[in-house]
Amino acid sequence: MPLNPYQQYRATKVETAGSVDLVVMLYQGAVRFIRKGIDAIERNDPKAAHDSLVRAQDIVVELLGSLNHEQGGQIAGQLSSVYDYCFRRLVTANIKKDPAPAREVAGILRDLGTAWQQIAAQQRQAQGAGQAVAAGRMPVSRAV
Repeated sequence: MPLNPYQQYRATKVETAGSVDLVVMLYQGAVRFIRKGIDAIERNDPKAAHDSLVRAQDIVVELLGSLNHEQGGQIAGQLSSVYDYCFRRLVTANIKKDPAPAREVAGILRDLGTAWQQIAAQQRQAQGAGQAVAAGRMPVSRAV
């Protein structure tokens, strides 16, 4: 079945994204599904809450599995602990249909996602500067 234009755009975005951008997308997706889960809990829709929170749990597992402990060292170990904690809190939110643990995880992932967005922006900026230098265009700066 052919994809609609929005689905095609999203698929192309994922296929062409760098690794840091993919991590940002994972964080955004997890937070989006957590919000949907919280909304479903608040409107007393346990099936929708379960489905959304399980999707968020799956994303956290993906984040955990994507860690490179050899290159990441201590930071990868710390992120592993954070992801494990987030996963357990999402399970608690899902079992108890309690939005509080889910809100906590959404805050953690939102903060981490913001940090990864900054890293992605810095990478794009560095790549842009490198391409400008390679093309013989030096960035212009003004001394005030």
